[in-house]
Amino acid sequence: MKNYSRLLKVLLIFLVPVSGFTQVITVQDSSKNQFVIPESDLKEDILKTAAEDLTSDQFVGSWPMFGTDLRMKIGGYLKADLLYDFDGTTDKSQFLMSTIPVEGQDAYGNEGYVYFLAKETRVNIDIRRFSDNKIPLKLFVEGDFFSTTNQFRLRHAYITAGDFIIGQTWTTLSFLESMAFMIDFAAGDALFGGRSVQIRYQKQVSEKVKIAAGLEYLGALGIENSNGFDGQANLRLPLIALRIDYRWKTGVLFLGSSLAELRWDGGSTGPEDQVLQFDAVIAGRQYIGKNNYFTYNISLGNASGENIIAFAGSSANAVLNKEGKLDPIPAKSIMFGFMHRWVEGLESNFNYAYGWLDAPESRAPFALKRGGVGHLNLIKHFDQNFSIGGEYMWGAQRTSNDAFGNAKRFQLMAKFEF
Repeated sequence: MKNYSRLLKVLLIFLVPVSGFTQVITVQDSSKNQFVIPESDLKEDILKTAAEDLTSDQFVGSWPMFGTDLRMKIGGYLKADLLYDFDGTTDKSQFLMSTIPVEGQDAYGNEGYVYFLAKETRVNIDIRRFSDNKIPLKLFVEGDFFSTTNQFRLRHAYITAGDFIIGQTWTTLSFLESMAFMIDFAAGDALFGGRSVQIRYQKQVSEKVKIAAGLEYLGALGIENSNGFDGQANLRLPLIALRIDYRWKTGVLFLGSSLAELRWDGGSTGPEDQVLQFDAVIAGRQYIGKNNYFTYNISLGNASGENIIAFAGSSANAVLNKEGKLDPIPAKSIMFGFMHRWVEGLESNFNYAYGWLDAPESRAPFALKRGGVGHLNLIKHFDQNFSIGGEYMWGAQRTSNDAFGNAKRFQLMAKFEF
């Protein structure tokens, strides 16, 4: 008992000054002098911070390239298609009006066939830099396997630096929002546009208006040399393109125009001539409520037929006549589409495209002069990653010698996007 009393006295002697000291410090303390646990000791918070760094609301699905201020994302899709062609069109992979057999051709009257393909599958790498004190940067590279032997094919390879785009991507006048979704790889046959290596400046000048100006490499010069003159189509100047986008709450309007020079360089033995290529495009999309929208794309140009996807690769810009002079080919195209969402995740798309060439008499007899292609589909989206669908296609073409042909095709697809 005596020992217990002594121990109690010792504790009281120790606690009284300490409590008094603590009370004094608490009264005199300010919030900035209060003790703060070092962040390095907060093991749980460090793990939480790392998890937050791995995700980005600005760039969903990306991850950091550690040790840099860059983020990377891998994307693309796998698409498998099964199709039945009723009339033996000569391209099994895509339904192009130029591949529809016409009267007088060996392929005219072909029987139908079945075909499977997965070569539309594509993969891309997207790298971006997010920094408050550095110029915004983006690198994008994408390819697919849409070649004869399923080899990898480059689609896009470009850099965006601030308001500039440098590299290969869709041309300045490619208005992709002006067509409804199609299963067929050829998509908008009369869409004006394509892909090109370019330097483009684009600027959001207001909430509704964006402008763009581009210098592009005109890869498809499209000069027909049916008389066999010496020389080759050549390029001295880049194509110049101007564009304006106007957006409002329920739609968008695109206006654009471009200029370029087509030239035949005959060397020391052949003829030399040049002609001006010009065109104008108006396109857009308008929503009607939440479950419908319609689209349109109209182009008019001179010596610019190859800029319309349906005529690409068919020497549709100009003809080198018997006198060795270039006869430009006026070209027109129109495309319109409609989307209707039946219920959430189930939609139908309709798209029809038609193109004309006012070709001179010197044009090759079986060269495409005009034609149209239509698409009607039903698409089921199970979620944001997986969808299936079926599409019916029909089309016709008329060639320079007035030969005519038409065709039909049905295609099924399964698509996984990531």
